[in-house]
Amino acid sequence: MTKILRNLPKDDYDEMKENLISSFFNCICKDKFLKQQELSSIHKHAIAIKAFDIVSVAMSYLAVNNYRQGARYYQTLSLLNDAKYLANSSNSLLAQKINVFISALIEYYEKNYNTALNLIKASLYIKIPEGGKLDEAILKYKQKIEDENRQKVISSTPPSFIPNEIKDDALLALLQVGRTIAVETNIDSLLTIIAQQIQQALVADRCTVFLLDDEHNELWSKVALGLETKELRFAANKGLAGHVAMTGETVNIKNAYESEYFNKDIDLQTGYKTKNILCMPIRNLSHQIVGVFQVLNKFEGDFTQKDEDLLIAIGSSAGIALENANLFNKQKKLIEEQKKLFSSFIDTLAASIDARDKITSGHSKRVTLYAELICEKYKLSDEEKEIIKNASLLHDIGKIGIKDSVLQKEGKLTPEEYEHIKEHARLTHNILGKVYISKNFEDVAEIASSHHEKFDGTGYYRGLKGENIPLGGRILAVCDVFDAITSKRHYRDKMEIKDALKIMIDGKNTHFDENVVNAFMNISTYDILNVILSSSNCNLKDEEILLREFNLGELYGILLKDREVITEGELRLIDTFNKYYHYTIQEN
Repeated sequence: MTKILRNLPKDDYDEMKENLISSFFNCICKDKFLKQQELSSIHKHAIAIKAFDIVSVAMSYLAVNNYRQGARYYQTLSLLNDAKYLANSSNSLLAQKINVFISALIEYYEKNYNTALNLIKASLYIKIPEGGKLDEAILKYKQKIEDENRQKVISSTPPSFIPNEIKDDALLALLQVGRTIAVETNIDSLLTIIAQQIQQALVADRCTVFLLDDEHNELWSKVALGLETKELRFAANKGLAGHVAMTGETVNIKNAYESEYFNKDIDLQTGYKTKNILCMPIRNLSHQIVGVFQVLNKFEGDFTQKDEDLLIAIGSSAGIALENANLFNKQKKLIEEQKKLFSSFIDTLAASIDARDKITSGHSKRVTLYAELICEKYKLSDEEKEIIKNASLLHDIGKIGIKDSVLQKEGKLTPEEYEHIKEHARLTHNILGKVYISKNFEDVAEIASSHHEKFDGTGYYRGLKGENIPLGGRILAVCDVFDAITSKRHYRDKMEIKDALKIMIDGKNTHFDENVVNAFMNISTYDILNVILSSSNCNLKDEEILLREFNLGELYGILLKDREVITEGELRLIDTFNKYYHYTIQEN
């Protein structure tokens, strides 16, 4: 496995990474051991390439490996919590799933069956693509645990086998909770983590963390460990949790059925037997109540003052974490709103270009769609795609400064008029260069203004050459020319597709970057026609299967053949493509 990781190809990184993590999982399920040296090597190489999800899995495996070889329980928990931190911070569902499952294994080895089963369920709730085999292995362990505990009622059997050092080490529990929740910003994940940590720290059967929704005056939670539920929501003044939320009191009930606040109907509905309850408010830095902890059924006796003190300490960290998560979510929503506003601003600028000349209306949109298809072939990041998308929409914004008499002229431009219209590339850079929305927008200005640069250095407005032209600019050059020659203009009709594709092929390494043209020619005829028809109401669904079988390069190759050697299927492709290529709204 070390060799696989060391030689990991960049393009296949994600796939190989999942295979590697899955192989870890298979080793665990088959009760195999990896040598300590092998694990350390994998851990080292994973850190070197910043594959923190693999680091997390390596640490999770080390935890169970060390435990099997005699490591103490609390040492194992500490290592698992470090692995959990990395799994959460890397947003790897696979690493999180494995971490939770291995935590369940440790609890199973400790004979903490109830905790193990809850963690098993939690791991099953973490859904990942193609996770069937993993879930199948987990379900086998679930069945194994249930079989061993068939004759016991977990909720009423004190686990006397829990080591005293764990029961008594409240500081360790507090450190584990604080370290785990400090970096989590997703509310649902945070609620799950807090509930799990409290359940383990207080050695209890169930825990629910409720949040106070001031706007709707409700308490809600998506996490109720031990209950098969997706979300609980009720009025903030109802039940025991509501009483605690309204009064700020800590309620420690030794006999639930004797309490005036306990709702016995819930036990009747679920078949669960509630014995004792510890319910406590969660406060933020301003000492305002933001939620409620509700812990049920301590395994050994009743909840003690020490449990209350520990929950207060956990509550301080949890309250801050929950408030930070709320602020993070609000900030995230604000950023989303700003993105929508920015997108609207971009669309408005692009529409202002279309308003200058109705016959070229839709050009910027089509260029953008072509560019997005090429970006997919290049497997660019979302950030890179967004920059190129914005540059595509705005690449002709400089035409605002071009005279109507030149912009809308029917017929060939004079040398003077051509020099004038070339100025739009410089104007595009000047206009967009004055717009500051983010640091990335500087790249938008550079890319948008370089769409008329040529790979051999003979383009304008700066005469850039080769890879000195931004990749986005090289992509736009291909998209801009292709749309121009396949669209109707004042002075001509759209070019036949065979001739248009010949221009793209012949322009390799002179006008265009050969790699960009190759990527473009690798796009399916279905996707290309969808862009061409984007301003119409034409539907290609009936022809999708045929059109997806061939890309532009293959279509061009067929068009170059002699009529006598073209197959029936190829002839159907040509006829179908031309039918939609020359489609007009008027025909419909």
